Amino acid sequence: MANPMYGQNKFDSKLDSKYFDFVVGYQGNLKETGVTVTQAIALAAELASPPSLAEVDAATYISDAVNVCSATAAAAISIGYLPPATKGTHLALNITGDLDEANACTIHCNNAIGTVQPVGNVFAKQVLGVEGTTATSVITAGTAQVPTSENMIWTPAATNPMYGAGTQIHFYAIEEGVWLVKFFPVQMGTGAVGALTVS
Repeated sequence: MANPMYGQNKFDSKLDSKYFDFVVGYQGNLKETGVTVTQAIALAAELASPPSLAEVDAATYISDAVNVCSATAAAAISIGYLPPATKGTHLALNITGDLDEANACTIHCNNAIGTVQPVGNVFAKQVLGVEGTTATSVITAGTAQVPTSENMIWTPAATNPMYGAGTQIHFYAIEEGVWLVKFFPVQMGTGAVGALTVS
C-alpha cells in the first residue's frame, strides 16, 4: 500500500519533523549551542538605546538551539533578536529568570543592526500567548497574507505574571521571512497579570 504522505497524495510540504517538534514543544532535536541573555545583555541590547552591533549579536538567538533568558525585567530590555527566518528553522527560548517587574521585555524578528540583519522578517498572523486569555495573549497585526508585526513585547508584573521561570517559547519559520510562535507557560502565582503586545 502506498504511503499516503508521499507521491500524489502528499498534502503539505510544510509538515516536517522540525514543525512537529515546534508544535509539541520538543527540544531534543535542537543540537546547536544557544545563547544566554542575561539582564545586562538584554539591557545593552535594548533597541531604543540604540545598541551596538556587538550588543545585538550577544542577544541574537541561535537557530536549531535552546536559547536561555535569565533576565529579571528590572528595566525595559530586549530579551532577544531572532535570526533570519529561513524556512524550516526551529529554535526555542527557555525563560529561567524571574521576569517579575512591570517593564517591557521585547523579542525582535526584524533589525538592521546585528551581523545577521534579518531585514523584512515578521511574525505570522496568529494568536500569541495563551489562547482564550485577555492581556496575556494578543493577535499579531496585518493580514494572513501580509503580516506586519516585528516585535513581541511581554510586560510582566511584580506578582502573578503568566510567563514565569520555566516558560518555554518555540519559534518556527513556516516560510521564508515568517515566524510562528508557540508558548508553553509556567505561571508565577495565578498567572493572571501582565500584558503581551506587538508592534
